[in-house]
Amino acid sequence: MDYPWLQAGREQFVRLSAQLPHALLVYGSPGLAKHTLAMEMVAALLCESEPVAGEPRRACGRCRSCTMFSSFNHPDFHYLSSEQFVESRDNPDLVYTRRYLDPPEKRGKRKPRKVISVDQVRALIDSFALSSHSAAYKVALIEPAEAMNINASNALLKLLEEPSPGSVLILVGNDLSRLPMTIRSRCIALAVDTPEEGQVLSWLMAQGLSEATAQKATAIAGGAPLTALQYARSEEISGFERLLETLTGLLNRQLDPVEAREALLKLQALPVLLAWLQKLMNWMIRYSQTGDTHGGAPWRGYQRQFSALSRKLAGVSQAVLFELYDELLELRHQDLDVVNSAMLLDKWLISFARRLA
Repeated sequence: MDYPWLQAGREQFVRLSAQLPHALLVYGSPGLAKHTLAMEMVAALLCESEPVAGEPRRACGRCRSCTMFSSFNHPDFHYLSSEQFVESRDNPDLVYTRRYLDPPEKRGKRKPRKVISVDQVRALIDSFALSSHSAAYKVALIEPAEAMNINASNALLKLLEEPSPGSVLILVGNDLSRLPMTIRSRCIALAVDTPEEGQVLSWLMAQGLSEATAQKATAIAGGAPLTALQYARSEEISGFERLLETLTGLLNRQLDPVEAREALLKLQALPVLLAWLQKLMNWMIRYSQTGDTHGGAPWRGYQRQFSALSRKLAGVSQAVLFELYDELLELRHQDLDVVNSAMLLDKWLISFARRLA
């Protein structure tokens, strides 16, 4: 599957490959195929074919190194990730993470760890101290980079400040604010930007979606094409419609906050639900500023549902909407595995209803 919005990142890598840095940071919002771009870069660096003068570095796909890489057994590629990240995704590339993770029989019944640990980074440092097996470079991919705990980040500084000869680090991150400045400042940044809405819609329609479905999926995915495609192929679109209808019912006093919370938690896991609510609050703030419900995503795909909500905004100050938005952000920053998330959601819904009804 081709991802045309990655072209700018590919071109930047071509420019960088003329004088290759020892550390690259590929970053952008989730759902932009950053992993695909990073793996293209890894394949190009491991390829044994000599780069043609004046031509961009790319994998030939035919040499022994490319064959090993595509067979998931290249000894010079090192992939660090968290247990939770690996278990939440169905991607054959993740087989490379096994050498840096505890096997299931050793983990027992404990929950998958969310972090990339200092032991994983130390093991990578030990591996990088050895000579490469066959490729010109030893390449490590760390994804998601923000999953490194503070000790792991500090240990990685050793590789960033004293890189091993012939080694390249590629970090992939979604949230740079969670990555220490000491790490960011030692990497060459390569941004993957969210494409324009027209490009996203064209790409989604090329995958077989109708224009209406593509618009709705793009709205709730925040413009991220892969997330939008995932949403379109599941129940998220109708779920987002039910979220809007539930909140309208709450404001019309057809539901109380507890009933609204129960209805909402049936739609999605709480982290996704809170992300949807944040998108909704962004729309409400923008509507209060412009009065426009026809300009584009997200309301273009959900015109009927948003119109019902917008009628409740008459006379509501922007200060109130910003306060609700801030309360929602505070809720999103809670450790949802520890706090009573249902109680916190109740509190926000009560505040939402009291201020807007």
